[in-house]
Amino acid sequence: MVTNWVIAEAAGGMAQPDPIAPAPARQQQGSLTQRSMIGRPRLSTLLLAVNLILLIAPLSGIFAMRLYESALLRQTESALLSQSAFIAASYRAALERNRIPELQDADLSHPVAPAYAVDPASEPPWRPRPPVLDLARDKPLSPAPLPLETAAVPHWLAETVGRDLSPVIVEAHRFTLSSIRVLDHRGTIVATTADNLGLSVAHLPEVERALSGEIVSLLREKEEFEEGRRGFNAFERSSGIRVHVAAPIILNNRVMGGVLLGRTPSTLRNALRSKVRIFIIGGVMLVVMALALSLFLAATIVGPVSRLILQAKQVAKGRRGGIQPLRYPVTADIAELSEAVVAMADALESRSEYIRGFAANVSHEFKTPLTSIQGAVELLRDHAASMDEDRRARFLDNIAKDSDRLARLVTRLLELARADVMPSGGSGKCRLGDLLLDLQDQYRDQGQDFVIEGLDPSGKDVIVAMDGDNLASVVRNLLDNALRHGKSHPRVVLDAEGLEESAADAVLVLRVIDDGPGVSAANASRVFNPFFTTDREGGGTGLGLALVRTLVEVHGGQIALTDRKDGCEFVVTLPRLKGPLSANPAA
Repeated sequence: MVTNWVIAEAAGGMAQPDPIAPAPARQQQGSLTQRSMIGRPRLSTLLLAVNLILLIAPLSGIFAMRLYESALLRQTESALLSQSAFIAASYRAALERNRIPELQDADLSHPVAPAYAVDPASEPPWRPRPPVLDLARDKPLSPAPLPLETAAVPHWLAETVGRDLSPVIVEAHRFTLSSIRVLDHRGTIVATTADNLGLSVAHLPEVERALSGEIVSLLREKEEFEEGRRGFNAFERSSGIRVHVAAPIILNNRVMGGVLLGRTPSTLRNALRSKVRIFIIGGVMLVVMALALSLFLAATIVGPVSRLILQAKQVAKGRRGGIQPLRYPVTADIAELSEAVVAMADALESRSEYIRGFAANVSHEFKTPLTSIQGAVELLRDHAASMDEDRRARFLDNIAKDSDRLARLVTRLLELARADVMPSGGSGKCRLGDLLLDLQDQYRDQGQDFVIEGLDPSGKDVIVAMDGDNLASVVRNLLDNALRHGKSHPRVVLDAEGLEESAADAVLVLRVIDDGPGVSAANASRVFNPFFTTDREGGGTGLGLALVRTLVEVHGGQIALTDRKDGCEFVVTLPRLKGPLSANPAA
């Protein structure tokens, strides 16, 4: 499709348009677009990154809070483990100090479970027990059952040691807030920070495991945790649980008793009260991040789009030239859009030039025959009575010829206009051999003829990706041009190489050759320009070859004029199909 016209001086002093081929322009535009997209992110990628940041920021905060909450939980567990180790060591030392011979008494101790027995000779000097609880993994058990009455009476030595430890653990309870219970080897409480002395907690699973020699840490729901506070503390899971640690008191691989401790871990609210400054800094950082994201989006999206809007308004106001792609489009999409706006501006400017040139040429082409008709009519009107018959007939013949020329011009202009707006690629197809033979019969009926070469069985069934009417118009215009300028019958040659089934490009090469005077080097580059003709006196309109090129290019083909010493040769390359043709092959 013609995209640009340059007004040039033609034969007879007439301004002639010089169209610029669109295919190289499209290729250049495509290469510019590809280069502009290199190294630039897509707009969707940019928005996805921003949305991910907005999503990750709160999720990271929640995750950090969960980690901190688990850290507080393990901090509580670690403190209880330390207290249990200290109380167990104190209880063990008191037993050794008070009654060494009776430490093996069954009423005072029992053997540790084999899984937890340690050889004194190989016992390591350090036996740290790290915290292991995890809020995400460990499900809290139900609240601990109340201690039960028991008939078992603690050994007098255990009672004595427990009585001595009671003031110590009560004083420690004031500062640690931990509930502490010291047990004998049967699970009976011999020292406590509460009022349940002499009761048994042997029915608790953690106590049972501790009295076998295992150090146990677990979570239990708080007894006093009110249902109404669950919603208020929905984000503080640790506020409704207690950490329980049960540790054995072992001496010489015998369980002398145990220590049961419990405490509510510090909540996030309580822990973060002392970190208000950190919260303020975090809030300021969030605000700064939001501002940075806003500035980032403004610089990468809003700014370039605003500049594009300004360019589009300049184009709408009719500004000619000076529209350049954005220097810093940032994203590949905006770079592509920027070049599309520039291409649109160039296309509008080219179309404007086209319309101006086309209007000038149409007015010139119509003005000449109209002036001739007007002059002849005036002469006939004023002097018809005094004219002889031959002169009157000559004037009438001139009017008829000019009218025929105007009719041909109108017909060609309509055909060119239809071809100019035809969708690229087309959807028609036809069998070339049948079409050429039909055209040959039509020309013979008119007393003219042309020679078909290369129409063997393989070429006769070739299907061209162009409907029959348009292909017939292409061939007929080329043949009319050849018959007008040639000395003998023109030749239509089918390129055998283009018909091979193995051809990778799947094209048909059609050559129309005449033996006329040929085209000069000065006119060779202008033969496809609308209204350019060297046979104006013979009735040429200068629109036939322009129509041929438009039809061929719209259907994805090419046409070229090749140099010949004798005559003229037009080479048409068209896409061809390999599949079967349905009914109405020439339609």
